[in-house]
Amino acid sequence: MLSIHLNRKYQIGIIEEDAQFSDDLIFHISQNSHFSACFNTNSTSNAFRILYNQPTLTPDLLLLSPQAVDAEGLDEIKEFKELKPEMQVVLLTKEENKHIIQQAFDQGADGYLMKTDNFNSMEHKMIYMLEYGQPAMSQQIFRYMLFRNRNDKPVKRDQLTRKEQEIIEMVLEGMSYKEVAATLHLSLNTIQYHMKNIFLKLDIKTKTELFKIYYH
Repeated sequence: MLSIHLNRKYQIGIIEEDAQFSDDLIFHISQNSHFSACFNTNSTSNAFRILYNQPTLTPDLLLLSPQAVDAEGLDEIKEFKELKPEMQVVLLTKEENKHIIQQAFDQGADGYLMKTDNFNSMEHKMIYMLEYGQPAMSQQIFRYMLFRNRNDKPVKRDQLTRKEQEIIEMVLEGMSYKEVAATLHLSLNTIQYHMKNIFLKLDIKTKTELFKIYYH
């Protein structure tokens, strides 16, 4: 269980066509102190109906199975974001389909989790996304996105040292500066020094901007 104090529970909407997985997910959420499920349905059409008919209902997070999308493609992600701009949308699937991954992020998805992840791992990633703005991604999705961006978007990487690139990868995985320092057997001050240099080289000021550079 994630040891972090939150002032409130986050509301989760679920769109999942697999009834058994949906039931399991609802059970885990009901046992969790950080989340509560505000609606659960098996199609995007039903989800739109619920959100339109209950204008005061604003989930913090929408978990969306690609198999439950009614329209061709994932255009409905953008529609959900337009309807509820503050709502984070995370895809939840058992397939690592690179085309769907690419399309999901192009349409504005805030994360992509695998159903094979255990719930504690999902919880950790969702909390860090909602609290700190870090994209919620399973490890294999993170690796794909990082590799894709290495090839497609050379964001001043020629200015970064190998050590700085290594630190960036760890931070993008959701590791704290203390965790990075412990993993690399360096002091916290050294990691903070490297991060200051990284921010200067990439012309950014926050970790949120770092995530935007690599994932958008």
